Amino acid sequence: MDKEFEQRLADLKEKYCELPSEKKAEIERHIKKKNFLNYKKIELIKKDLLRLEAKRAQLELCDRNKERNQVEEKIRLKKEKLLKCITKQIE
Repeated sequence: MDKEFEQRLADLKEKYCELPSEKKAEIERHIKKKNFLNYKKIELIKKDLLRLEAKRAQLELCDRNKERNQVEEKIRLKKEKLLKCITKQIE
């Protein structure tokens, strides 16, 4: 399952053009200055992702694959939402 999950995330990054970290930081500063509400929205999504990643790791240690698969799907959806928000701000 891990390889499938990693492949789906790689596909997302490819679809939304993975940006270098310097460019991401520049974009975040720009969003924070120009549109603070979108900046806060992005930060909330990041916090949710962090929480879901921790839950995924915990479920992986407990060998609860069915629940882990559900959490992985939530992670993929959140990451897609985050990438959409960021790319929308770039344009």
